[in-house]
Amino acid sequence: MGVLLRIAMRNLTEHKGKTLIIGSIVALAVVVLVVGNAMMDTARTGIERAFINNYTGNIMVSGLAEGSISLFGVQSVGRLEQTPVIPEFNEINDHLTGNPQITATTTQISGFGFMRAEDDRIDGLENSAFTVLFGIDPTSYREMFDNLQLIEGTYLEPGTEGIMLSTDRVEDLQKAALRGLEDAGIEEEEYEIHAGDSIRVVSGLSQGLPRIRVVPLIGIYEMTGISEGVGAELISYIDPQTLRALLGLSLGASSEIELDYEQTELLDRVEAGRGDSLEDEFFSADPFGDDLFGEELFGDSVIAEATGEVVDFENLDGMLGTGNATSEAEEALVQVEAEIDAGTTWHYFLARVENPRRTDHVVEELNEWFISQGISAQAGNWEMAAGPFATTADVIRTVFNIAILIIGIVAVIIIMNTMVLSVMERTSEIGTMRALGAQRGFVWRMFMVETLVITSLFGLIGVATGLGIIGILHLMGVPATNTFLTILFAGPELKPVASAISVLGSLVIVSVIGILAHLYPVSVALKIQPIKAIQTE
Repeated sequence: MGVLLRIAMRNLTEHKGKTLIIGSIVALAVVVLVVGNAMMDTARTGIERAFINNYTGNIMVSGLAEGSISLFGVQSVGRLEQTPVIPEFNEINDHLTGNPQITATTTQISGFGFMRAEDDRIDGLENSAFTVLFGIDPTSYREMFDNLQLIEGTYLEPGTEGIMLSTDRVEDLQKAALRGLEDAGIEEEEYEIHAGDSIRVVSGLSQGLPRIRVVPLIGIYEMTGISEGVGAELISYIDPQTLRALLGLSLGASSEIELDYEQTELLDRVEAGRGDSLEDEFFSADPFGDDLFGEELFGDSVIAEATGEVVDFENLDGMLGTGNATSEAEEALVQVEAEIDAGTTWHYFLARVENPRRTDHVVEELNEWFISQGISAQAGNWEMAAGPFATTADVIRTVFNIAILIIGIVAVIIIMNTMVLSVMERTSEIGTMRALGAQRGFVWRMFMVETLVITSLFGLIGVATGLGIIGILHLMGVPATNTFLTILFAGPELKPVASAISVLGSLVIVSVIGILAHLYPVSVALKIQPIKAIQTE
């Protein structure tokens, strides 16, 4: 081996030009790999930490769905699929809380909606702001995720109706309110929304049946720490019973409810008011407009076909859930909803495990238990819960790896062509060695050692350069210039950190590239007969 190493070093120094060409390509490839992998790994680690600490915990349990399910609903191709509620809630809850590997659990409902300031002067869906709605159990949720810095107002409390908005959502609502006032011909320089104001929330537009609630704004918050920017500006926390009503879950509980005659008759009237004869007009109405429940849509009354009675449209307004509990009809419906065991109607369980490294093992055990008990539920890790956010990091990494593959192919071709020229120049040398008794294997090993020397030497130069670049980027921080990068970086800036595995992996990759590149040139040289090689100048 010592002889081969001395020959390799002599040959490399004698052919400095070609050695520098090959070495520069190797060093550049290592720099790209080290820096790129450091940025991808840091971004993914940031997203993982942000979601586990602030949104998902280590494990999410949900019902089964045909599409991929996450905290943001079900992603189905070509159609809309409702998020399933957790089946056999009490059994799953007992199993999770009794699992010694699980340290904390909470429950959650998720949905989407539009909001606007509850102001009679403002009208129209275009003057609203989109939001992701998280219906939470305030006590257990705050024990798991202490990630909110209260700017104004108070936190959600158990049994309290209300919504908490981020400062970003409040700013968007204020801008939307100004647009609405401008549309109404009212000139205002500013519009302020504060805790204690009323917010109109509408959901169910995608299903064609808008559901509306007017709720008090009880708190304005900012996300703290690394969670800032990971979709946090879109999230609003709302009491679970209001969100159940917005999503149509209140009357969909699995428990059997006994209603008296008056309550049953009232529900029949509501359903009759939603009959096919009104379907087209109702579904096309503006949920933020005054005509949704106004005289233009319903006239002075609605004939309830099921009962033959007349229902006043103002009472129907309350029954469909504007949030103004002023009519006898709505009070009765609220009473009906209160009798439903809605405490077991949730979309997700979120759990923390004592040892995060055993998360996949706990998930596997839970899924096996669900199957053995015949429960239509599933458990997943933070990636399943994060859904599109985790997928984004994976897609970026895949694109990066494809780019590296293309660069690797180009590098192999360049190195191969350079080595072909080098081998051809050394044909006489190779022939002499073969004539003196050197076997094919010796020649192979000689070129192999030369390749490994180049890749090792220039690979280390590339590693040092890459680590230097990473150090500079870490000190400066890579700013997220748009929302996409903010999500990808799990915050407003990225400070990449290199890992030993990525550095070693980069050296291995370029070594493999060099070895592959030298195979063809050496095979060409070994095909030349020794006597002809000696005669070649």
